[in-house]
Amino acid sequence: MNYTLYGKLRDEHIRQLIEKGTAFNRSQIQQLFFSKQKDGERKCQYRLSLMSKRKQIKQWIRGPHEPAIYYIKKPRKIDHRLLINDVYCALMTQKKSWYHIDFRWSYSILNGKVWADAMAIIYTQPDRKGKQVVFIEVERHPSKRFDKPEQYQKIFDSEWSGEEWCVSTKEKDIFPTILIVTEEELKIKSPLRFRVATPAEVKKDIYSIILRKEI
Repeated sequence: MNYTLYGKLRDEHIRQLIEKGTAFNRSQIQQLFFSKQKDGERKCQYRLSLMSKRKQIKQWIRGPHEPAIYYIKKPRKIDHRLLINDVYCALMTQKKSWYHIDFRWSYSILNGKVWADAMAIIYTQPDRKGKQVVFIEVERHPSKRFDKPEQYQKIFDSEWSGEEWCVSTKEKDIFPTILIVTEEELKIKSPLRFRVATPAEVKKDIYSIILRKEI
């Protein structure tokens, strides 16, 4: 194996991911790229530091006891972005080997009627079969303002059967699960399939929260 070439390719994959997701911390990058390596934390810190010195990415050390944060262009609401990427990390690190995940950040639903924080199309069977879809919303302070049930009901009441996120079976078209990630206690009354979970619950077992057993 050409380790130099492998390292460069991995660095480029890291840079591309940070560009797509706007901000990741060191712990998240370590989970995704270095978890199976001996002394992964040290190697991850070294590679990210090297990439920062080469100006491939930018580094922000917010506090002495927090993992450094990396981005290309510093986003607004950086903690919100990091929470979205906790969901991404959970999906990617907890998935079974044959799952395929198509993850989109800041996803426009029906030409911008609603902008989801993210969307994940999950294929739970080989050859891209067993399709399930999840809209992802991170709510840090839903007690201040929370209108997701109303927003998604408007989408459901529109024409959506031809959308890429519609799951069609012989019997019916299935609307996606809507995952709400929040630390606050939140009860939702809606005929749609909302799932509420804390960041800790997502990190522990996201698939038990989001996957439908009836598909």
